[in-house]
Amino acid sequence: MKQATHFFNLEAKKNKSGEQLILFNLSYGFKTYNSKTNNFRYEPLRISTKWSINKEYWIDKPTYRANQSFVRKYGKDLNNVLDKIERISYEQLSFFRNTFEKEPTIEELKQLVFEKLGRTKKENNAINIADYTEKLILKRTKLSNTSSEFWGTTTGNQYQAIANRLRKYESEKNINLTFGEITEEIYWDYFKTINDVHKVDNGEYYTQTTVNKEFRSVRAIFNCAKEENIDINLAYSKKSLKIPSSPSSYETYLTEEQLNTIINTDTSHSKEFEHARNYIILSSFTGLRIGDMVHLHEVKPETITYKSKKYHCFTTKIRKSRENTQELITTIPILQPVKKILESNGNGFPKFTSEPNIRKVIRKFLTHLKFENEVITKTKYYLVNEVKTESKKQYELFSPHDCRGTFITNLKQLGIQNDTIEPITHPKIKNKSVLDGYDKSSLIDNAVKLINQINPKKSTLFKY
Repeated sequence: MKQATHFFNLEAKKNKSGEQLILFNLSYGFKTYNSKTNNFRYEPLRISTKWSINKEYWIDKPTYRANQSFVRKYGKDLNNVLDKIERISYEQLSFFRNTFEKEPTIEELKQLVFEKLGRTKKENNAINIADYTEKLILKRTKLSNTSSEFWGTTTGNQYQAIANRLRKYESEKNINLTFGEITEEIYWDYFKTINDVHKVDNGEYYTQTTVNKEFRSVRAIFNCAKEENIDINLAYSKKSLKIPSSPSSYETYLTEEQLNTIINTDTSHSKEFEHARNYIILSSFTGLRIGDMVHLHEVKPETITYKSKKYHCFTTKIRKSRENTQELITTIPILQPVKKILESNGNGFPKFTSEPNIRKVIRKFLTHLKFENEVITKTKYYLVNEVKTESKKQYELFSPHDCRGTFITNLKQLGIQNDTIEPITHPKIKNKSVLDGYDKSSLIDNAVKLINQINPKKSTLFKY
């Protein structure tokens, strides 16, 4: 886009006092087409400053301000107004360009400038929410992945789905849903309507947790709009407008027998099954969350000498914790099932696909293995009073996070104590007790402690 330039000039016509109106001009590359001449013509933003001055007090280019004689006689107000008009005009041009990735028309820019100058009523709350969301997606997915505002493909798709639902709602209600017209009544009706539509299309309502995710995403869109000075008619941050989460509850994990079946399953015929098998084994024998598993290929296994003995371990960040204001790290011993995967993968950890795909292939793999144990699940559906209790097959429910539960549950069943497991699975920063403040155990201390407690248990799988 063209770099903007500006100047002030005095209107040729004088008033009764012999003063001339000061005009502001901003050229930024906007051009109009003249059908008569078949040519384009650059057109600047041109607005009145509403101030007039006698030419003897005026300094022309490049200063474009009242001179010192004027300031001594009448004060700095005029020059302050000119500073403000110049600054606001550039800021609003930049705002429009960054938001919409195009040049504003003269009228659009004039509206924005006049709003900031308080000359006209704001109209930016008339922006359609779905339109804004799609422009936000376009903007953020194009950013560098090093930017804090970058959205990857998955996030972009999630917000596109929201934009689609917003448009579906507009179609159902025959309205134009804008930031300036949304009310609490419309807000609640939106969530009720998309819930009803989902029931018609899929045979059941959204879960409470799914609607909570929608609520948080809509609130994120509003936050972005607010940062761009878009007026929102809804006090969306009110506690009364929050939609709480209510995760489905169920208890499941993989037994040693099931883990043994997975380990001994040949997956060479299917890349998906190989990903699922490797993920389940690695997470079930390290206790890592999915957020850490997707980065595991960046970690190098190492041999650490501790009290004259060598131990095979790896050290990794823990990326999700209530105490994540500082970096959390843990050292995990490489148990036998993990060691075998490393050996078959060039002594490195395999790389996994995206988080949603991992969930999908795990369930597909467990379906193939016919892991059909009955699991009781309790699910809260949005706007449905009663919690639904259902019996489902294990493969229908099992998630990547259940591998972490598999690790902890099997260790507990072997008799491993909490104070041995916790430093591996839940490393912490803050001291929880007086004794913690005096505990100087290192990461390798914790890893070796787990090894020393596991080995005597004579487990066929959980062994170093």
